Amino acid sequence: MRARIDVDADGLAAEIEKELARDVTASVREATNVLKTALRDETWRAFSMSNRLPLAWRGKVYPQGRDSVEAAGYVAVRGSAAKIIETALQATVIRARGGRWLAVPTDAAGKQGLRAGFEGGGGHVNRRGARERVTPAGFERRTGLKLRFVPEKGGRRAFLVVDGAMRNRATGIAAPYRQRGRGSRLYGPAGHTIVVFTLVPQVTTRKRMDLDAIAEEAGATVAGLIVMHRSR
Repeated sequence: MRARIDVDADGLAAEIEKELARDVTASVREATNVLKTALRDETWRAFSMSNRLPLAWRGKVYPQGRDSVEAAGYVAVRGSAAKIIETALQATVIRARGGRWLAVPTDAAGKQGLRAGFEGGGGHVNRRGARERVTPAGFERRTGLKLRFVPEKGGRRAFLVVDGAMRNRATGIAAPYRQRGRGSRLYGPAGHTIVVFTLVPQVTTRKRMDLDAIAEEAGATVAGLIVMHRSR
């Protein structure tokens, strides 16, 4: 008596390739998410814990909609967000454009100013499109305070200050002095002079991100992830 076993080699190979494609694609997708999370975390740290900029990193896995043993993933950022992030990839010297000074805001300036055409502050501040990154002109429009130029001895720096002002108790931002209200008595009868911007000829930014190191670390996990998925 003889027993015969026939194996459908083509069918078996196809099934093995299907399983491998599934595991490779799942591993690449997981590694892509790891890379995206790492880049978002690094961007969050590099840009003083900004809440929105890190979300500009987006990831995709190809081919889309199906598994493949040649699956590949990438994480990218585009548009204005990419230009901002590029400033953290290397040390950069920023010089004043069309003038002598760069205006570096202090904590008293706040983060946002009021765009041209929205003068007066008040109800204009919260209107759509009214706000911009704080500048001396935008600060004046938002607060109604006038900046005064004060040169430093030696001429290497200067300051833009406001007179008759006080700091908001919650934010520390300069605001017009009011004789009444909590904390007003700390500023005397006429308020204080507060430095709002420091003026310098140029600023050198340091390298704050290393994309290659982050990508290599994430890429090194792919082989281990494939083994893990195959063993399930």
